[in-house]
Amino acid sequence: MSKARQKRLSEARKWFEAQNFTDESHIVKAYRVRFNVDNNCAMKELCMLNVLSPEKQKAYEDILKAKAAKKRKKKQPEPEYDNSFQNDTFYFIAGYTSGGAPYGITWDEADEKGLSNPD
Repeated sequence: MSKARQKRLSEARKWFEAQNFTDESHIVKAYRVRFNVDNNCAMKELCMLNVLSPEKQKAYEDILKAKAAKKRKKKQPEPEYDNSFQNDTFYFIAGYTSGGAPYGITWDEADEKGLSNPD
C-alpha cells in the first residue's frame, strides 16, 4: 500500500467520524471530492475502512456502469446514410462531366447486372 493511500486512509477515518452520513448520503461522491480520487479508488478505500459494504459497493458499481453505458450511447451518433452517389436516374454516380452532367451506372443497368437486388 502506498504512503499516500495510508495517509489518506488515516485522515479518512477521522473525517468519516466527523461527518453525519445517512444511508441516503452520497458517501462515495463526498469521499471522492474530499480526497481527490476517482470513483473506483473511493469505493475501494471506503471498503477498506469498513464504511461501504460489499452490497453497497456492488450497487454503486452497477449505477456507474449504467451511467457510462448511457454516456457512450449518447456520444455515438447514428451514421447518416450518404446517398450523394445515387439519384433517381443513377444507381451509382461515378462522376460529373465538365458541363455538370452526372455519369455512371443507371438503375436499369444495375437491374440487368443484378446489382440492385443482391438475392
